[in-house]
Amino acid sequence: MRTNQFSHLTLLALGFLLGTMPVFSAETTDSAGAPAEQIAPERRRLSVREVSDEDIRKIVRVGKSLSLREAVPLALRENLGIAVARTDKAIVEATPEIQEAEFDTSFSFSSIYGNTGNPYWEGQRAKGTSSQSWTNRAELTKRFSYGTEATLYGNFNRNYNTLAGASPDSGAAIGLELIQPLMSGFDQAVNLAPLVKARKNVAQSALSLRKQTLDLIYEAEIAYWNLSASYALVSARLSSVRYAELLLNQAKERRALKDATKEDVLQAEADLASRRVNLVAARQSVEDRDDALRKLLGEYGDALEGTYAVAKLSADVPRETLDFADWIVQVREFDINARIQELEHEKAELDYRVAEDADRPVLNLVLGAEASGSESSPAKSVSGIVDRTGYDLSAGIRFSMPIGFRRAQAELRQASLRRGNAKLAIAQALQDAMFEARSAWRAAESARERLDSAKLALKMQQEAYEGQVARYGVGRATMTDVLSAQDSLDTARLDLIQAALDMVTSRAKILRLDGRILEENGFSWNEIDNEAPVTPREFSAL
Repeated sequence: MRTNQFSHLTLLALGFLLGTMPVFSAETTDSAGAPAEQIAPERRRLSVREVSDEDIRKIVRVGKSLSLREAVPLALRENLGIAVARTDKAIVEATPEIQEAEFDTSFSFSSIYGNTGNPYWEGQRAKGTSSQSWTNRAELTKRFSYGTEATLYGNFNRNYNTLAGASPDSGAAIGLELIQPLMSGFDQAVNLAPLVKARKNVAQSALSLRKQTLDLIYEAEIAYWNLSASYALVSARLSSVRYAELLLNQAKERRALKDATKEDVLQAEADLASRRVNLVAARQSVEDRDDALRKLLGEYGDALEGTYAVAKLSADVPRETLDFADWIVQVREFDINARIQELEHEKAELDYRVAEDADRPVLNLVLGAEASGSESSPAKSVSGIVDRTGYDLSAGIRFSMPIGFRRAQAELRQASLRRGNAKLAIAQALQDAMFEARSAWRAAESARERLDSAKLALKMQQEAYEGQVARYGVGRATMTDVLSAQDSLDTARLDLIQAALDMVTSRAKILRLDGRILEENGFSWNEIDNEAPVTPREFSAL
């Protein structure tokens, strides 16, 4: 009787069928979330109920679906970091106009009235004097790119003195003054340096926005596939729990037949508890990955929603059609960071020119011409200007220099060092790009090889596990052997998920480095460059 029961259990164990572990999706997938025909082996002899979408929903509170083609535009439109970058770009775009305004004509006007009483002796009160004055001046000043500064001015003065013979008197004048640098400041490149630097800052900000845009698309893709891999992990952990439940039931049945020890049951129960803990951790991983994706999408985290239902993690990633040598050239030509550093070097060259100019003495040529009139009435004083009753012509030089030029020479040394550093930064940017590209290419090749190996390893570990279960059923293997085989099977499942994830993310990295990631997501630079900054919303109530 006991022998028949033992044989019956053995046949049951050999007759079980193995279920697959789908990623949360309507399609059938394996433990890594790839389509079943790509990765999953054929159904096994052990009978474990297949993990379904509904099973996932019982573990993870799943919300609305989100495709990658929906996630990327949402991130570009709503991400707060990219919104800040767009606003920064708009701010920088105003700086050239500010620098151009330095050469605009400026107008100034002053009008000052004064009343002065002169002191007197006590016995000479009648001889005390007082004077009143009203001084007015208007100026138009214009700067030019060669350092020339021209000032057209007009004066009108009216004075009254109690002891003056002709009081009141009025004076008017109109004149022109020119100041032309002959040494320091006589350099169009130096005088236009702030404007040229402002324009280069605009170009840099545009490139920086492009770089951040590509980084955001890449980060959104990585976050999306990380969430997909987390769903695959939940599915794998749930399937592992079911295998552990099956093994526990088998151990209890054998214990009832006196074919297993109490320790076998305890080991199976402890293993089941451990795998349930892993399942809880996998659920938390889904929630954490969902939060990471939502943050990139510009959400505020103040709404209680279920996690996004995303596409399956696929291992069907196309191979590169380019050779590495051709691709690395494309990466070098596209590298945005190197182009930003080249602009930084050009600005450093301008700073050096300015510092070099400041290391020269100031020698300015000053020319002036003025026509004036002075009469008892304002009208007559103005007509005196026309009649040229008064004139003033002047010419001269102004010279100044610091003794030793210590400050100017120190600033020149600093500018020279910054120029050298800027050149080094270009080389370093290219070096970083090259080594990052080499690493990404190797990572993609390695992920593809590991994916192929992981598929085979999973198949073999599945067979090894089934063999241990069968041997345990006939008393030729211990519970420890079975649990060790299940650990190895779980590791193979996780390796397959990780290899599939690495394959997808390394491919995204390759597309990021050569710029194709923008086109592959359906965007062009024209759309990105003209995207307006977003306005952040207020937090909603929970």
